[in-house]
Amino acid sequence: MKLRIFFGFTFNIIAMLCFVWLLCNAALSIYLLKMGQGQMNLILNTKKIEEVLKNDSLTAEQKEKLLLVEKIKKYSVDSLGYKPTKNFTTYFNQKGQPVLWIVTACKPFRFEAYEWKFPMIGKVSYKGFFNRNTAMAEYLRLLRLGYDADLSTVSAWSTLGWLPDPILSSMLRRSKGRLANLLFHELFHATYYARGTVNINENLANFISYKATLKFLANDTIEMRRFCRGAQDDSIYNKFIFEEYENLREFYKKTEGMDSLKRAGAKQLKLQAIYRKAGHLPFQDPARFEYANRSILATKNAFFIDAQRYDGLYDSLNGVLNGRYKGNLRQMIEDLKK
Repeated sequence: MKLRIFFGFTFNIIAMLCFVWLLCNAALSIYLLKMGQGQMNLILNTKKIEEVLKNDSLTAEQKEKLLLVEKIKKYSVDSLGYKPTKNFTTYFNQKGQPVLWIVTACKPFRFEAYEWKFPMIGKVSYKGFFNRNTAMAEYLRLLRLGYDADLSTVSAWSTLGWLPDPILSSMLRRSKGRLANLLFHELFHATYYARGTVNINENLANFISYKATLKFLANDTIEMRRFCRGAQDDSIYNKFIFEEYENLREFYKKTEGMDSLKRAGAKQLKLQAIYRKAGHLPFQDPARFEYANRSILATKNAFFIDAQRYDGLYDSLNGVLNGRYKGNLRQMIEDLKK
């Protein structure tokens, strides 16, 4: 009887604390509720991959990609040491429509990202929305506050293993190498995620997924060649963007005392010069970067913050892999899991 009273009292205290937290964080609570609804709506409209493979409406190539997903997952666990998850065992048909929109923002004359704070995962420099209108409202709010902001769709996301993430129909348009790279990235988030360090998490996921893809494609010469061509272009672009990031950072320091309107005009001229230079980079496939180049002018500092979030630590991480781990990717992953 005493034990039952104790647990009943404890439950009431916890319930009361939760209620108080919800009252004090009403906007965040509503946002999390809407995100939960969006995620559940997506999950409830998925189909098991085995069922989808029997569907005659899929092309042979699409079915081949779905079969490839299981091979990628198995490789991530058996060869790389990823944690096994129930992710990517189901399929969601987007019917040609985006599913999730992401908002990011940055101060206009300093590379300082706007951050949102969430329970469990800490501070994050992007915010997702399953509803485009709600995402647009947040984007416009940040613009009114004077931030450089970006509103874009994403090809995938991770719930860190808490919920079963599905394969999206748009993923099946990717080549074998790009599909593997995407899945290795998202699956890594379920293997390793440090609270409140979004740049480290995303840089690690990008770095690990790239190295994992090279290993996965080792016996597929044609696909390896195609993937490496794209990676070479990415490397050229990232090198250029990070050089311009440093140039802009110096520019902001030198113009701190300038009249605000003149400073904004000078900044726009700098961005236009960067845009023009980006159009003359020696890419093998220039068309891949046309949208990114336009984003330099449209999203400004938010563009450079986004680039740093995913690839700014590549050289450092590569040094760690080759120095400390002698190229042993699995050992690096095992240590990160600890």
